[in-house]
Amino acid sequence: MEEWTFYITGKSLSGTKLLAKVRDFEVLVDEPEEIGGTNEAPNPVEYLLVALAGCLNVTIRGIAEEKGIPVESLELALTGKLNPAKFQGLSEEGRAGFTEVTVSVYLKTDAPREKIEELLKEVEERCPVTDNLKNSTPVKIEIKPG
Repeated sequence: MEEWTFYITGKSLSGTKLLAKVRDFEVLVDEPEEIGGTNEAPNPVEYLLVALAGCLNVTIRGIAEEKGIPVESLELALTGKLNPAKFQGLSEEGRAGFTEVTVSVYLKTDAPREKIEELLKEVEERCPVTDNLKNSTPVKIEIKPG
């Protein structure tokens, strides 16, 4: 199967605000006021959690359909913990990104517990955003003339 390629562009509007173009959509990125932004949009790490939740939704529902598991309702709650010291240049220790992400899946179904556990195992293996967060993905950052 051929690889899919996804593409976005972004234009800096200020020190905290970015306007991204994704297909026919415009997406604003900003920071909360308490860390210097104008609080006009989610920040990048919040979008990362949104991306994970969206991908889990698609993956859970798709695999549930494949396995004949009825989904009456599905809700997700995600929490990401981040120590800002490295990002802010206050420490060279630790990570700049999330140290932990917790996902609570509220799935209403009449499927037996063992089917739900099989579903979860397969979701963890097949969700692209989960895969990107759990495994090292090469990221190449290049500076080009503006």
